[in-house]
Amino acid sequence: MSWMPSTVSRIERSEVGSSIVSFVRAAGSALTKPKVQDGLIAAAVTGTSLVGVMVQLHVDLPEGGGDVSRRSLDAFGIVLVLLQTVPLAWRRRAPVLVLCVTSAAMFLYFELGYLPSFASLGFLVALYTVAAYRARRTSIIACIGSIVVVLLILALGREPVDPDAVIGELLIVGGAWSLGDGARSRRGQVMRLEDRASRLEREREERAAQAVAQERRVIARELHDVVAHHVSVIVAQAGAARRIFGTHPEEAPPALDAIDHMGREALVEMRRLMGFLRTEAELAAGRAPQPGLGNVDALLTQVREAGVPVTISVEGDAVPLPAGLDLSAFRIIQEALTNVLKHAGPARAEVVIRYEESALRLSIADDGLGRNDRNGGRPPSGYGHLGMRERVGLFGGQLRVGPRPSAGYEVVATLPLDREPR
Repeated sequence: MSWMPSTVSRIERSEVGSSIVSFVRAAGSALTKPKVQDGLIAAAVTGTSLVGVMVQLHVDLPEGGGDVSRRSLDAFGIVLVLLQTVPLAWRRRAPVLVLCVTSAAMFLYFELGYLPSFASLGFLVALYTVAAYRARRTSIIACIGSIVVVLLILALGREPVDPDAVIGELLIVGGAWSLGDGARSRRGQVMRLEDRASRLEREREERAAQAVAQERRVIARELHDVVAHHVSVIVAQAGAARRIFGTHPEEAPPALDAIDHMGREALVEMRRLMGFLRTEAELAAGRAPQPGLGNVDALLTQVREAGVPVTISVEGDAVPLPAGLDLSAFRIIQEALTNVLKHAGPARAEVVIRYEESALRLSIADDGLGRNDRNGGRPPSGYGHLGMRERVGLFGGQLRVGPRPSAGYEVVATLPLDREPR
């Protein structure tokens, strides 16, 4: 068991190391936040200013300034020091206001004769911030105002005005403004470059998408030609098989085999064609089977749960429907009931599916608002009616959409059963 202490020690060291790494990462993440940075700057300048003032309380003035008396630091002086430094915590949120507060506090501090301190750095940082985060017109006005404040402090001060000191102070103020203005310019250039890069990236993605779409269209045309060839061969072989089946039945199997082979190849190519034409959203939706009239009961349940009582009746003998016609019939009923939910108001709906000798007739009626109330007297429009018309037109059928004689709205679609899609 001698290995256990060393193992436990390694585990503890690893846990301590991971804790230190997590702490360093959290601290680094916090330091990147502007509020935290501004707070640290305000705290550093405040601490430096207070310590500097306390150290200079009993320091004699340099030779030549002995006739100038300085006011000892009191509570009001400390308040003025804090007003020059603490507002820096809000320097990026309200740069102009922070500059006004620090300038006023600095002016009062010097005019009341307190000992010089590092609190004046707060005024310079505030001026830099205005130049860095506000428009140039605003920052120029702020710079001029800051220069006026400095000149007033020098002119009203207890010491004689030295031209060299005036020039030096103006250079310091102008330098703070220049640094801020340069930072603003660089940040604007970076933002423009980032915007340009993002715009170029979007354009590149759009060009790539267009190239993919173009390639898909080319491939689709090629596959269409292949499928059309296979179908043409199937039609020819079927006609030949029908002609020879009565007179030479022994020659019919090769033709039927050719039909079977070509039909399978056509299905493969058709699946490939549809795969190329599908969008990414359609591919992500999965391969669920397409709905048909067998799913109408589930659709009606959803409509009833949405608050519209709906009944259904089936008339005639149901016959198997082609997959495309079955899907179109379901979509027509779905769209008509969707319009009832959207526009009919409080209403009841009725769905009638009638199997006639050569056609499938669908009737979806409601007793809610009529056309005059539903569309303002205009003919029905929108993608819903357009989709229904396209589905009916695909099979050479007829569609009638309009108000009922008594009240409500009605959709009547007739789909021929003996015609193929165009």
